Amino acid sequence: MNVKGLGSFFLAVPLGFLFPFFSYGQGPNFHLPDDDWKISTPEAQGVDSRRLLAMFQGIKAKGGSDLHGILIVRNGYLITESYLAPYHEETLHNVKSASKSILSALVGIALREKYVSSLDQKVSEFYPEYVDDPRKREITLRHLLTMTAGLAWSYDRETASPVSPNNLEAWSVVPMRDPPGEKFEYNTMLAHMMSAILTKASGRSTKEFADSFLFKPLGISGVQWIKDNKGIYLGGSELFLRPRDMAKFGLLYLNKGVWNGQQVVPTEWVEESTSPKVSIGPDLNYPMAIKYGYWWWIPAQGYQARGYNGQYIIVRPDLKMVVAVTSEDQSAIFQYLDSYVFQAASSKGPLPSNPEGSRALSRLLNELERPLAQPVGPMPGIAAKVAGKKYALEPNKLGMQSFVLSFEDARECIMKVAIGKQILDFPVGLDGNFRIVNAGISLDSNSEPSRLASKGSWADDKTFVVRSHILGDVVTQTFSMQFTGDDVSLDFGSTTPYIRIMGKMEK
Repeated sequence: MNVKGLGSFFLAVPLGFLFPFFSYGQGPNFHLPDDDWKISTPEAQGVDSRRLLAMFQGIKAKGGSDLHGILIVRNGYLITESYLAPYHEETLHNVKSASKSILSALVGIALREKYVSSLDQKVSEFYPEYVDDPRKREITLRHLLTMTAGLAWSYDRETASPVSPNNLEAWSVVPMRDPPGEKFEYNTMLAHMMSAILTKASGRSTKEFADSFLFKPLGISGVQWIKDNKGIYLGGSELFLRPRDMAKFGLLYLNKGVWNGQQVVPTEWVEESTSPKVSIGPDLNYPMAIKYGYWWWIPAQGYQARGYNGQYIIVRPDLKMVVAVTSEDQSAIFQYLDSYVFQAASSKGPLPSNPEGSRALSRLLNELERPLAQPVGPMPGIAAKVAGKKYALEPNKLGMQSFVLSFEDARECIMKVAIGKQILDFPVGLDGNFRIVNAGISLDSNSEPSRLASKGSWADDKTFVVRSHILGDVVTQTFSMQFTGDDVSLDFGSTTPYIRIMGKMEK
């Protein structure tokens, strides 16, 4: 069951050619994984483990840098796989707008399978009811892929009612700003329209199409993908993959669309979609100049799938390397990539083995994924006063009605929050480690019952702070509860300024 009120309760900040023929020739001769990745040491694949060790030491020193997972692949071998608690290998993660790059691959497949005849086909051929404006009728599939449709997506932010990018009817509401093809403006509406077009053209849902033509050949299963109110899978976001799945997709592109001898994505489409079509910035929105392909970002080297708050599939053909990243900080990984990851891969051949360095790296990665419990200091006197007491909250837009804290175990707290008719009951680690519980309900954008991870501590003698994270989401929420007499001031949110809610202890 998806509890609608909890979607806003755990608030995620919104920001995320037709070829004459397709070649089936083989790409570079990399090792490709079947069901299981082949593991190699960094040195065996020409990567200096000392640089990687220094990187993860820096990440640990910064408390994780809000990174959730980092996978490094070279020559088709998984040489580094890191998950930071509470994450692990099997955790599905919302890749946000990196979904668009996967949808781009599906467009290339749809062209090959002749579900779509040309990128010069117009949106109006598929959904005339949403493009009655003469200028909108000129928008082509190519304009969708290059974010140059000309729709004034940002118009509504201050002057009009918000419209959802994942509602096809928004096409009838959002006006045109520029002629199609003239100006880049990032717009998730365009990707969602493409998902709807693939659905209509192929006669199957976008997820079914992806399962048949992309995910199954790569051995990817169990993914989650959110639908709109019409049953269309969201084209531009809300696809949940494992980091290994993300790395497989990057490796598929590095290998020119070939997977274990099968041409999954046409080679020409891989090359065309990752070649520059639009130049962006530098300007206020894009301070660093960058180029854009067909839903791929193209920096100075290689190309990238990018999702809100730091979900990345980074492909470096020059280094024969793929880096998959999940996180909740847009820029966290970039302080490490050039200086550590890419510099470590400067050798084109194997390096002398470094067993000691490999063992040190493995130990550190294990510590990041499975940190030791920390000593729990004495609780302030107010903890005994508030324990087990129900605090009724003033009416608020989150729908939170009350909460109760229980401190029966010195190492963890139990927090119960009432939202409407639902009670969210979850443990909170007090020893520095997250406690994970199956919430039994879907929170935020998960399509399945969510797993909630929480830890907390007393910031001072009257302030208890809880950090809660829906596993797979891209933000961590903070409950900061300041107790004064019978009153409580609760600050909630993922970024400042927090939402402030006042409450009082019930007698």
